[in-house]
Amino acid sequence: MRTRKREPARGWRQWKLDEAKQALTALCESGLPLATFARREGYSAQRLRWWKGRLGDCHGSPEQTAVLVPAIVTGLATAAASEAVITVRAAGDVVVEITDVAAVPAAWVAELVHGLSRPTP
Repeated sequence: MRTRKREPARGWRQWKLDEAKQALTALCESGLPLATFARREGYSAQRLRWWKGRLGDCHGSPEQTAVLVPAIVTGLATAAASEAVITVRAAGDVVVEITDVAAVPAAWVAELVHGLSRPTP
């Protein structure tokens, strides 16, 4: 009986550290869930999870650092806080108008604007 030498699976090879960093950065910038991103890019979700565990979330992504932006106050508020209107303008022509300032947490607005400002894949 003849035995045949087994060949390694085609298309798979070990990632180098730089390749893993690039893949994780692309994952973070995409804003997609890990499994969806892996499917779209042809990666194994398990491979991305392993590297994510080794390198951490959003390795090398600018999203990890806080960024301060200038603000301009255009007038004094004379109405009560519940009647105030705040307009937030962000990158990508995103405009968010808040009519009930007391009811909307600032962290929620920041997360919303951040999510809306991401480039679409």
